[in-house]
Amino acid sequence: MTLATHLHAFGARAPAPGDAPFLARLYASTRQDLLGSGGTDPTLAASLISMQQRLQGADYRERFPDALYLILHEGQEAVARIVVDHGPLAVRLVDIALLPHARGRGIGSAVLRALQQWAAGHRLPLTLSVHRSNPQARRLYLNMGFGIERADTLADALRWPPA
Repeated sequence: MTLATHLHAFGARAPAPGDAPFLARLYASTRQDLLGSGGTDPTLAASLISMQQRLQGADYRERFPDALYLILHEGQEAVARIVVDHGPLAVRLVDIALLPHARGRGIGSAVLRALQQWAAGHRLPLTLSVHRSNPQARRLYLNMGFGIERADTLADALRWPPA
């Protein structure tokens, strides 16, 4: 069973060219740090966010050339994007991003549970990295059975072992 099939409840599908505005809005929603405290020129902030989105995409393509990119829906609305790399030793959640109004409503937890089930079906651990600046996500991952494999000042590498 493919990952997209496993995530059928979310209408999982590969991104299409028409998804570029959604993906830009989604990425921008995760980069409040680039918007500044109100004194930042909005045009400059938009340019920085766009540049950072392109750099992130290039980095992911280089480090995870076989990763699967999926857009997830709630009803008819695109609300999230995940990037998953299925390697020989682990399934890696490279990135997960949800629109602000979709956060804190159980969507991320449900996606993680589906990823855990899919990884367990392949008898592989599920790994991810979480920034220290995101304590809510870190708490969610730890509550869902992930353990800290490695920690540094910027991020923790987490691992969920299949049963």
